[in-house]
Amino acid sequence: RRVVVVLSAQESHSSATASVALRISSGMDTTTTTLLDGTSVLADPDLQEHTAKAGSLAVRGFFKWVTFEVLGHAVLATLCTGTSYVLFQYILNVENINVNLLPHVLIGMVLGVILVARIVNGSQQATSAAGSVIAFASTLRTVAMLSCNVSETLTINAGADHEKKATTKFRYELVRLLNLSFYCYTLMLKGLKLVTPPASLIPLEGGVMEAEVLSVVSCPTAMVCKWITSLLEEQRQAARITDQQVSVMTTELIKLMKVYQDTHGLQFTPMPAMLNGFSYFFVVVWVYSMAPVIAMMEMHDNGDLNNEGFGLGLAFSFFLALFYFGLYEAGKIIEQPLAGVVDLLPIDEMGHTLSDDLSNLVDDPNDEVPVFLPRPPDARNGKI
Repeated sequence: RRVVVVLSAQESHSSATASVALRISSGMDTTTTTLLDGTSVLADPDLQEHTAKAGSLAVRGFFKWVTFEVLGHAVLATLCTGTSYVLFQYILNVENINVNLLPHVLIGMVLGVILVARIVNGSQQATSAAGSVIAFASTLRTVAMLSCNVSETLTINAGADHEKKATTKFRYELVRLLNLSFYCYTLMLKGLKLVTPPASLIPLEGGVMEAEVLSVVSCPTAMVCKWITSLLEEQRQAARITDQQVSVMTTELIKLMKVYQDTHGLQFTPMPAMLNGFSYFFVVVWVYSMAPVIAMMEMHDNGDLNNEGFGLGLAFSFFLALFYFGLYEAGKIIEQPLAGVVDLLPIDEMGHTLSDDLSNLVDDPNDEVPVFLPRPPDARNGKI
């Protein structure tokens, strides 16, 4: 929250030194650049922190497709190739094998296209969901900014004091509900349900009843938007805001609900079970039928078991199975696009930044609206 403090020259210097040291320790760029018009600019530390966290989440997802199931199939396909090699060489005594690879090559190409199409489709859905998260936060900021239209209506001493308290309560409640709506929205993204809200988001009055309502309803975010609408109606009836201004803010709330419904709909979009079953079945059939074909190829080209062809065949089978089963695993994002958003976006950090923005955007001359979802101590100390 914004704080105005008068420091002595020594305190100001020590504060600036500590701030620079904090940014250096956190790996942030602290270089100041002077533009042609004499303006001094500095790299945005918040943007650097968001970028670093997003990059960290992306790095964690590099090898998420390498699951135990994928590795198990790769090892099993390798064992099948080795077993086929030994079977053909020493038990069946098969010699001069000539295998036509064209059918397997054509099927493998078509199968690869299908698997890549699954990944592209799932990535598009995840990108759409990520855009919805950003649009939801942007709409909340717009509502907070438009709340500046709410002002006191009376000027006499007694009435002015009452109106001032009522307007201050409205600003406090509006920002609290906006934070609560985003908090419920992020829980929906994570597949969680609110039971007890954070202590910072509990209202001063009626907190128990509100928590019970949110824990019972199926769409807590929609319920919070309803409360925001009721709050605006109270201000309209008290003549603190005009009908036109209420209409503008209601339009933004309608946009907010549309974004919520679009995101929520991704959870209930029918999964393409037929495509997934088709892809998985033919990946299994193709990879494991390729194992004896690889063994036959290596026997024909390189000879007996003591030759390097045996090792090359095993390595080729392992990486081929790893590739195709890995493609199938990476395409599973199509089944849960919202999970992909949570893995790629720093949702919690976005909530902290949004909370700070909401408290700054609302008209609060007495500084009575706090940051309801502040960054944890580790984040404020520059640790990512």
